[in-house]
Amino acid sequence: MRKNVLMWGLLALIFITFGCAGMGGESAKDDEGTEQPLPAYSGKKISIAIMDFETKVPGYDWRVGQGASDMLTTSLVKTKKFRVYERNKLASIMKEQGFQQSGAVDTTTAVRIGKMIGVKYILTGAVTEYGTSQTGFHAGGFASVGKKGYGAAVDVRAVSIETGEIVFADTAEGVLKSTHVSVMGFGGGESFDNKKATEAMRLAIDKVMRTIYLDLN
Repeated sequence: MRKNVLMWGLLALIFITFGCAGMGGESAKDDEGTEQPLPAYSGKKISIAIMDFETKVPGYDWRVGQGASDMLTTSLVKTKKFRVYERNKLASIMKEQGFQQSGAVDTTTAVRIGKMIGVKYILTGAVTEYGTSQTGFHAGGFASVGKKGYGAAVDVRAVSIETGEIVFADTAEGVLKSTHVSVMGFGGGESFDNKKATEAMRLAIDKVMRTIYLDLN
């Protein structure tokens, strides 16, 4: 009898803590406060080119880096401050010149490419984190609570074509948390969710986009 009371007490605690919706899987972004709107820009658009990001995460290939650079391209175009060199044209020029089309690009190569296409800055970057982490506890096979975190991090640099200097560098992280509760076999865990991992990446990209917008002129 006492054991049953303890079990139901634990069940009540789980439901109070995580809520009934948590049994089906509930996601939430890390809340770091409401971001202020970016100031409007009315000057001449700044010409830039964005290279495919390098993927530095074991187990993932060039497509993760390319996806991150695609997201940054879209975010920067939407600010109306930057004129981003068309991606297919950039790839064509790099192929013609025998340059590596994805991965690490050194400063000298970035400057050469920038002068060819006539932009002010070349943006290079790397995905340094991408994947999941799992935490939780089990109550004697009766109930379990798990939290799966989806995280992404990017390093981005801007090279001035005029001076060859790195004039901007920043790191940004994005985290999306997912809570799952299992009671007496109901509920359960969660397999890798590509949509949530992509959202975590987008959070990181949006953060670095804001600093680029404010700092790069």
